[in-house]
Amino acid sequence: MIGAWRALPILAQDAVLAAATALLTLAVPLLTAAMADQDGFTPLWGVLVCAVCAPLTVRRRLPLTAALASGAPVLLAIILSQPQVGAWVTVAAFSSAAYHRDRGRLLPAIAATWWLVLLDLMLVGTPTHPSQLIMAVAAGLAPVALGHALRLQHDRARQLALVERAQERARIAREVHDVVGHHLSAIRLQAVGARRGTPADAEPALETIAEISGTALAETRRLLGLLRDEDAGTDLGSLAVRLSRQGLRVRLEGDSLREGVPLRVRHAAYRIVQESLTNVMRHAGVSQAAVRVDRDSQVVAIVVEDDGQAVPGQSAVPAGSGVRGMRERAAMLGGTLTVGPRAPRGWRVTARLPLDGTRDTGNHPDTIDDTRMVAGHLDPETADHHGTPGGRR
Repeated sequence: MIGAWRALPILAQDAVLAAATALLTLAVPLLTAAMADQDGFTPLWGVLVCAVCAPLTVRRRLPLTAALASGAPVLLAIILSQPQVGAWVTVAAFSSAAYHRDRGRLLPAIAATWWLVLLDLMLVGTPTHPSQLIMAVAAGLAPVALGHALRLQHDRARQLALVERAQERARIAREVHDVVGHHLSAIRLQAVGARRGTPADAEPALETIAEISGTALAETRRLLGLLRDEDAGTDLGSLAVRLSRQGLRVRLEGDSLREGVPLRVRHAAYRIVQESLTNVMRHAGVSQAAVRVDRDSQVVAIVVEDDGQAVPGQSAVPAGSGVRGMRERAAMLGGTLTVGPRAPRGWRVTARLPLDGTRDTGNHPDTIDDTRMVAGHLDPETADHHGTPGGRR
């Protein structure tokens, strides 16, 4: 029903509104008079009521003109000694004019004030006290102020929608960067390995490259399609299997995040793990990595580790767009991300993501302890998590 209404042209919608308003304005006085056994309504009165309501048909195309055209029959009815013909319709028309008029928004206020002052003079005569004039002016400004307030609220909502769309496009751009960077790095590694290997190694490498490129194409299409509710592409298990085929053995432990986790949190966790493992493949010079994901009622905690050559206290290479992107992704959800060498050697990425996507988990008493998380993993880190900035891409 609502969809059919919105499918109608604007002129048709306003014509239906004008007709319904005319029926209401005619029916209420007639029913009231019939119940009180009174009379006094003439055909001229009915024509004037229709004349008051008819301009509503063009209230969005000609806002101020429609309001003035609606007000004229009201004044004419007083001159012709006819019963009240729907002054409230004109007041609503002035409010609508204030809402729909894009330029010269002061004009509806001036017109509505003069119209109501003139109506008051014709109904009660010259005011005997200044307060009567003030009340008439206030009555003229009130509907216009309401229309302005509604328009400001509408414009603010539209601006917020535009900002949200721009943020979504920026997020999609970062996602495309991460996807393309991850898969191109994997393809390059396979190509370099095939070139340095024997001819028998070429076919498996080409098969892996074909699989990687197909995955990259599918993920890029999904991102460019802005499929926000798409659950595909957030399975950490599939990521671990795919990277293992590419030469990096990934041990995944903990929560799979398949149930009870908002999509945006699950998606951020996936991208952080993916980028971290990509950095392991590029920079660590190792063939295995460990990933553990834990969660409680408030936070998801992620640890990605390798046993490369980095040691605590070594100077770190300035963070590139990969680490910066992971930090931005965590910060957008109100979370934190730390990157640095671990003891006795290797690299660790630690992320905390609130399940509600808004609360900072930096010092929350219920956050999951990193040392407990990595028990059973590679060796626990004894150095300060926050002391060394990220040195990976």
